[in-house]
Amino acid sequence: MSDHSLKRGFSLCIILLLAAGSAFAASPSGRFESRMVWDPAIHRAVLFGGLTALDAGTKVQYELADTWEWTGTRWLQVFPPHSPSARAAESMVFDSARNRVVIFGGRQGKINLNDTWSFDGNDWTPINTTTAPPVRELAGAAYDSVRDRIVLFGGFHQTYSTDGKTLTETPLHDTWEFNGTNWTQVLADGPAVTKAMLEYDPVRKQTIMLALNGTATVMYAWDPAAAKWNQLTPTVLPTCANEGAMTWQSSNNTILYTGGVCASTNSTEESYEWDGTNWTKVDLTQFAGAYVGSALTFDPDHQNAVLFGGEPVVGTLVTATFTYANKAWSVAGDAAYPAPRSLFTFTTDPVNKVVYMFGGVNDALSFFDLWTYQNGVFRPLTTTNQPTDCASPIASYDTDRSKLVLVCASSATWEFDGTTWTQFDATKNAPPAHRFASLVYDQNLKKTVYFGGLDGNNIYLNQTWTYDGALWTQVKKNPAPSRSLTSMWYDPILKKTVLYGGLGRLTSDARLTRFSDMWSFDGAGWTQLTPSTTPGMRYGARIALDPKTNHTILFGGIRVDTDAANNQVQVYASDTWDWDGTTWTKITSALTPPPRENAGFALDPIRNQLVMFGGYSGFYLSDLWTYANGQWSQITEVLNRRRAAH
Repeated sequence: MSDHSLKRGFSLCIILLLAAGSAFAASPSGRFESRMVWDPAIHRAVLFGGLTALDAGTKVQYELADTWEWTGTRWLQVFPPHSPSARAAESMVFDSARNRVVIFGGRQGKINLNDTWSFDGNDWTPINTTTAPPVRELAGAAYDSVRDRIVLFGGFHQTYSTDGKTLTETPLHDTWEFNGTNWTQVLADGPAVTKAMLEYDPVRKQTIMLALNGTATVMYAWDPAAAKWNQLTPTVLPTCANEGAMTWQSSNNTILYTGGVCASTNSTEESYEWDGTNWTKVDLTQFAGAYVGSALTFDPDHQNAVLFGGEPVVGTLVTATFTYANKAWSVAGDAAYPAPRSLFTFTTDPVNKVVYMFGGVNDALSFFDLWTYQNGVFRPLTTTNQPTDCASPIASYDTDRSKLVLVCASSATWEFDGTTWTQFDATKNAPPAHRFASLVYDQNLKKTVYFGGLDGNNIYLNQTWTYDGALWTQVKKNPAPSRSLTSMWYDPILKKTVLYGGLGRLTSDARLTRFSDMWSFDGAGWTQLTPSTTPGMRYGARIALDPKTNHTILFGGIRVDTDAANNQVQVYASDTWDWDGTTWTKITSALTPPPRENAGFALDPIRNQLVMFGGYSGFYLSDLWTYANGQWSQITEVLNRRRAAH
């Protein structure tokens, strides 16, 4: 296992570049090796980039290129006109002389970087320097506000063999300073340490370093006059200074250190404070957890430290935001907006003119919450007898009985009338236990139609059931091939239930198939449709009906493409298709949502336009888009940021 990361292996990373305009969302997706600093000019913390977990579908990790701002109570995603490329493990500081955030270097897939960018609260701008440190990742950096210099130390330079299979990491021990215009090397060979973290102490006017000497924590202070690092030997040092996090706390004039990993099987949830002379282990009354690679900064407006993301040695990436004050870590976040997620239900209720969202999953959680979306606004909804254990939910709206029908993985069936939940009698006949099945209300049959899924033994299903509000009835004649994650809808032009694509097997022992076929259901059995053109093999795509044309709109999913070597590869899709009952037509929009699968896509009955929320594309999303007249638009929020007085 490489020293670069004691936990994660070195899967080959593919960079996902997302092109989008301004938008807002609930919170960043789970990630580690992102960076965050406080920007006093806009009174917000700024977070950029990071690395996702290994995506089970595509077998890769993704560096990110998103910019987020923490207001003290909630996250806002911002999309400046320009942005640095996707990256993780970069260096990031705030330059108080010029009121800007500065980042340097990092890692993008197999490539290390050495570019410098600044963010002024509105846009990212590249800083073209005459000289620059060599490419690197995981370098330590701090801003010396007295001397107006960024101090940067060390890091790693990674290189791969010609075949791309063997990684070599070279630790760096040089020191550089940036004066706002150019980089200057001030020390060619400093302490022989790795994983250095730097923080500036403005009270004692000193840049300090925590790093590893082998596996032991060591500490240094930078002497700019002598251009050397002087070792400090306090009695106590943090035990695991390996990809932990540090920040200056103006609340008590100390440097806070937290997290880190000691060995491949052991990380720590300890926190320490440095007062200029000694490190003191904090006797925490509440813990954030044991994480590595978290982003940490201090919010002077709210007088607390803010920590986001990170990776436990065992488990999923952290999606929570924590604040620290008075010896306690507390969970923080926006309770008025749904968390990033996929595999949830998103169903229009035309009677109450709302969209209901229920459940879903993300890196760390399974959700059983209920939300309404109406006229551009989400609201949490607490109801009587609400389902509390409904994994892999699917839903449709019975327009004849004016009820939402919800089916869980266990096949527990619920109905919701806008106020109260009622559970269908579990002793009656019902579909089998399943995951990733499909459900739609057929207005011609006046029944809810269920199809497919994956059972507990990972067997793909081809069962079709109908539900009339009193009984489930299996329809065994002429089944469509077994599959899950198919796109299924009631087609008002054909007046039939239609399905497209999915993931499954033609027979129980056949190879896995990514489908591009279409089938229609008339209540007695399935009949294959053969349009001349289709959106191609895909699963997890989302479907909604355009109210102005009665056409079906399909977006995204995981699509099968052919790469340069003529191999079939899975990619997250961002294409849009229109089905008019006879022909599929690809839609070209001036603006397109980022790729994703398993999002929510439904009609907003007040605005009479389609709305899409969330989904998954190697990381979980919480952005919001609308579709009308063949064009996508983002739902935006005015930032109303408070600027610092000058």
